Amino acid sequence: MTQATAPRAKLVEQLWQLKAAFEQAQDGRSIHFDTLLRDSDYRRELINEAAMSRHREMRDLGRSLRVINTDGELRASQHSRKPVNPDIAEMMDWQSQQPAGEAVRSRRWWLWLLLPALLLAVSLWWVLGRGHEQLVSGSLHGDHVWTADKTWILDDIVYVEAAATLTIEPGAVVLGQPGSALVVTRDGQIMARGRADAPIVFTSAQPEGGRKAGDWGGLVLLGNAPVNTLDAQVEGVPTSDTRGMFGGVDSRDNCGVLEFVRVEFAGYEVYANNELNGLTLGGCGSNTIVRHVQVHRASDDGIEIFGGTVDMKHILISGAADDSLDWDMGWRGRVQFLQVLQYPGMGDNAIEADNRNGREDAQPISEPQFYNVTLLSLNSDDKYQRAMTLRRGTGGHFHNMIISGFSGETIDIKGRVSASRLSTGMMSFGGLLLYNNGRDGRSHFIEELGKQDDDGGFDEAAYFASLARRDISPEFSVPVDPVRVPDFRVGSKSPAGQGAVAVPEGEFWDQGANYLGAVRPGSASTWMNGWTAFAPN
Repeated sequence: MTQATAPRAKLVEQLWQLKAAFEQAQDGRSIHFDTLLRDSDYRRELINEAAMSRHREMRDLGRSLRVINTDGELRASQHSRKPVNPDIAEMMDWQSQQPAGEAVRSRRWWLWLLLPALLLAVSLWWVLGRGHEQLVSGSLHGDHVWTADKTWILDDIVYVEAAATLTIEPGAVVLGQPGSALVVTRDGQIMARGRADAPIVFTSAQPEGGRKAGDWGGLVLLGNAPVNTLDAQVEGVPTSDTRGMFGGVDSRDNCGVLEFVRVEFAGYEVYANNELNGLTLGGCGSNTIVRHVQVHRASDDGIEIFGGTVDMKHILISGAADDSLDWDMGWRGRVQFLQVLQYPGMGDNAIEADNRNGREDAQPISEPQFYNVTLLSLNSDDKYQRAMTLRRGTGGHFHNMIISGFSGETIDIKGRVSASRLSTGMMSFGGLLLYNNGRDGRSHFIEELGKQDDDGGFDEAAYFASLARRDISPEFSVPVDPVRVPDFRVGSKSPAGQGAVAVPEGEFWDQGANYLGAVRPGSASTWMNGWTAFAPN
């Protein structure tokens, strides 16, 4: 077996693909990723087996791994061998030329002199270096606290098991290795309560400058709130593993707390058409707290919600490669203050919404409520982006929104069932400001004729004519760099200050937000200041 000709990250990533390929073969075989990284013989045996497989893709993967595989443990080590200081090496050469007795005395003298320095160097290395790193793998049982004085490294899919609670301190950093993810199982809890000046950051384990979307799996919370399908199983977890199941009858279920949290460079593709998102919420109930959360540069959806009744407030989704916010399976939560930023040439829909594919009337029916939303795309002819695609029977209530910069349609209601939600009161709109959408910046809706008519003749342009103001600038601030240093403020005289629909009463809602969009017009700063980040890599 030759020595590795590619970085360790590439080897680990291909080993994860090998694990997925074996498990996808549907022979009941389970590959333990941690053992695959630790045990050279086990790893070599599986690689050779794959290289002789009758399946071409697995065979090609095995042959590629034969080239880059290397013996020894691949997990990050807590200890590393230090090179000899060249000055010490020269000293040793000089000593070798001295008479024997003099050399012995000289060595003793130098050893006594160097010993305190060496002890100090080792202590500093441990305190400032790897001593602050803690590798985590497998299952978490009982109560665990991840402190801010360490960097926590996910080595594989880490499960917060039933009856376990994971508490993460403000300012803590959690790094995801290739193929890793953090899954809070049904009946487990996460308490990740950061602060504006000390957010909790989940990000890639790759060095800054080398990070990219999909470096690791992402964050998954599963609960017992109602969903509209039996035996719901989250994507990214093997179907044979019951820890990936979610849903129940407790609409007030509590999956835990995410507050002042960033999730970056996540969304690992486990295998074709099966990806983890930046943040996945499956069957989480209304007692779950998701506030002040940013999901940045996810390789699939930014946030995907599978059923449940979870609410969200002060949410920022930036640079998602697929949809920014996606839901299905009967989600009936509430959202206030949502800011979406889609990058040029990437991303599909700011919002993609379903009830259930194949059973559009499955109960409960998706019917979330939204107030104070800004959907912003940095318009690009390289990618057809819709602001909102509502389909497969979803309902929903969408109010006080600014939609700007999308190359495609502003709002597309697909299918007869989804369109019928308007007449039954399960879908509504109010307080909309549409600006600079469509190929020419003014064609917010597209006429659907012939085969393109997928909603029984429903005419979006006619329906929204009286509900939305069009082609009036929201007066966004002009940032120096809209990707790396975005500025979401709007001017004090912005038309977003008029035409708002009254926000509902209730403890969750901020009734003082009597404006359109996620940010109050004329604000000198926004709720996103201080804890968000927009690193490109």
